[in-house]
Amino acid sequence: MSMKSLEDLERAFDRGLNAWESEIVAAHAEKMGKKVVREVKRETKVVTGNLRRRWDSRVKKEDGGVNIIVENDAEYAEPVNNGHRIVRGGRTVGYTEGRHMLEKGIAAYQNTYLKDDLQGMVDDLGKKMRG
Repeated sequence: MSMKSLEDLERAFDRGLNAWESEIVAAHAEKMGKKVVREVKRETKVVTGNLRRRWDSRVKKEDGGVNIIVENDAEYAEPVNNGHRIVRGGRTVGYTEGRHMLEKGIAAYQNTYLKDDLQGMVDDLGKKMRG
């Protein structure tokens, strides 16, 4: 598509902005969330498999932005990730270091996929702007 006037350029920007707000970011955020979960699961040690199975992601739109939420609803997920005290007979007898699988998984995603995923978003924006 060739630009013949400033109005054509304005329409192209409007198409791109509308697509960005309504579909591009949300669709890519879903894919990004799934990749993060995959990396977090790789970092999660398996004892029974319950902790690994319960990782999930969702996309939440709010305040003009999109948030990717990665969560685990196993009741012991937070203490395993962050560490916890060891209590016996009401007394603290030690401390277990956290495994930090969430943080490690996010870092692995950022190192492996983030650049390509952001480029994919920009490419899709360019396609929408061209019409």
